[in-house]
Amino acid sequence: MSIIIPSWNDPRIVQAIQSVRRFDDIGAVKLVIIDGGSGQAVVDLLRAAVRPGDILVSEPDKGIFDGLNKGLERVDTEFLGWLGSDDLFTGQVKASDVIRALERADIFVCGLAMFRGQQVRRLFKARVVGWGLVRYGLHNPHYSTFGRSALLAAHRFPLSHKGSDIEYFLDVFSTNPRVKTTTRIGVAMREGGFSTRSRQRILEINGTLFAVYRGRVGVIGAAIALVLKLGWKIVGRAEAAVRPQSLAELMA
Repeated sequence: MSIIIPSWNDPRIVQAIQSVRRFDDIGAVKLVIIDGGSGQAVVDLLRAAVRPGDILVSEPDKGIFDGLNKGLERVDTEFLGWLGSDDLFTGQVKASDVIRALERADIFVCGLAMFRGQQVRRLFKARVVGWGLVRYGLHNPHYSTFGRSALLAAHRFPLSHKGSDIEYFLDVFSTNPRVKTTTRIGVAMREGGFSTRSRQRILEINGTLFAVYRGRVGVIGAAIALVLKLGWKIVGRAEAAVRPQSLAELMA
């Protein structure tokens, strides 16, 4: 299995890499690190962290989605997954769990927790995949989806807009893959990405997503999709609030 990590000038990637090593309980994971041309200090950290067999590319790119596309081009394993440079595998799901699931499926989706500081703020459960809501992007698209490389690497993230990850996974799931899910939380994702830094940015992103959905399911379907996504975020915050959990507890 390959794990793609796009990065740019983020020393926190060392922690992400360490979480990948803990995730790899059977020695079957290689890293594909696509660095967007970081400064020498970060590149030195990356060179010290990789192992024989891992792939490290450091060159200017057009952003995170371009980095992910470069990673997809370099994957040569049967299965793949990904992780953000400031995110973590929790350890609740191991490489052996993923590979075992993908032996009889094309896509495997685990739960995702969003955290800020040391507190879990929101939970995304993979159960929506089984509810037939994948067409609306409700399938934890960021870094809690693993799959067969032949399927995932057959698609690319468009570079024309900020809703690229949603469009990519809509393309992937439109092929009607065999999907397995787990209730376990496999990934801890840090809050505060580019899509949520300000109200203006949130409005811009939702406008972009509306356009993406409209092209797939029409105006009414796009409106329903945005309402569902908002509702799912509210549910996720409520779940995290009902049972408060620290990042350390999640990773234990």
